[in-house]
Amino acid sequence: MNLLRVYAIGMLYAKWMLKNKIFYLYLTLFLPFSILVPFYLIASEYNRSFIAIGTLIFTLLSNSMVTACQDLAVDKLLKRIEVLLSKPITSIEYFLGQILSNAIQTFPATLIMIITLYILNILSIANILLFLIGLILGWYIATAIGFTIAIVLSSKDYNTIVITSNVISFILVFLAPIYYPPSYIPEPFRYLALVLPSTHIANIIGASCRVNYNIDLLTSLVYLLALAIILTMVIAMKIKLKDIY
Repeated sequence: MNLLRVYAIGMLYAKWMLKNKIFYLYLTLFLPFSILVPFYLIASEYNRSFIAIGTLIFTLLSNSMVTACQDLAVDKLLKRIEVLLSKPITSIEYFLGQILSNAIQTFPATLIMIITLYILNILSIANILLFLIGLILGWYIATAIGFTIAIVLSSKDYNTIVITSNVISFILVFLAPIYYPPSYIPEPFRYLALVLPSTHIANIIGASCRVNYNIDLLTSLVYLLALAIILTMVIAMKIKLKDIY
């Protein structure tokens, strides 16, 4: 494996945000804050910390998952993969490059959101290590879900893939109790919410900020680690580029 090729692929896919700075800022900052501000104004003081966590997870998930899915879908649409296949690039290098690109696009926006929430005194981090674990697990799982969607729907057209990724992103963000505690959901539906990984990501990040989602921390860690392993295995089974495209 050649790390230089991995870096080159990563920069190839990430360079769009350098060329489209205004659009990047719109997607990564204006959109999350357009949700944060009205929620924050109408929420009680107790719920404002949950809204801060929810906005952070929205920024993290919407960037990483949709970007991962769209990068693979665009490759198929533009047949850009044919150029890569003509080079001495392995499947592993391609996917590691995609992951690097995703990190380059996701973490600057996430970091800006963290700093902004901290400066506004909306977010207070008590356990930095646990906070980083929650961020990294959330980012990797969201990215892996995006790859899995693109791989599973590889026979479909570009619009179907992109719409599917956006719908799943909507479910993980707005149908999961991340902007409010799970106790606000009627009990039968509360168990369904526990299936969504974003609920457990919120629980881990919330625990690091002393925001209580009333979910056992170990349960969330084990669930997300198991899900990360399963998604990685699914991707590994289809890692050959010829199988995807």
